[in-house]
Amino acid sequence: MRRVQRQQGMTLVEVVLALVVLSLVMAGSYLLVSRAAATSRAARDHYVAAVIAKDRLERARNFAYGDLHLLAEDEVVVDDTGLPDPQGMFRRTTIVTTNYAPDLTKIEVIVEVRSRRTGDFTAGQESVASLFTDYYEREE
Repeated sequence: MRRVQRQQGMTLVEVVLALVVLSLVMAGSYLLVSRAAATSRAARDHYVAAVIAKDRLERARNFAYGDLHLLAEDEVVVDDTGLPDPQGMFRRTTIVTTNYAPDLTKIEVIVEVRSRRTGDFTAGQESVASLFTDYYEREE
């Protein structure tokens, strides 16, 4: 009796099935990497927004107490460094409350983050606040 030898190798169905499995794994990996990148960008944007707000408060520390009201601003679009830029990714509002208490001024800085998808300022916000007082002793 003669033995029939079978050829070694893969059939077309096996190759197609392997390509389908490989493409599913690659698509899942792409989605995972793209989601991780988007999350990383969002975290970076919120970190930068917090730094912009803190820098604004630090700038206020260099003002004379009587001039703190000059820092008030409403929805100024700024870049990553806090400089005004109409194309910036952030919108800063500085609220100066001079009658917070006697000899006490409250400054609150709110920085909104522009959505990378829509371009609107809907991606969240960071805010910081601090109280300022006149440190000079009054002469009697």
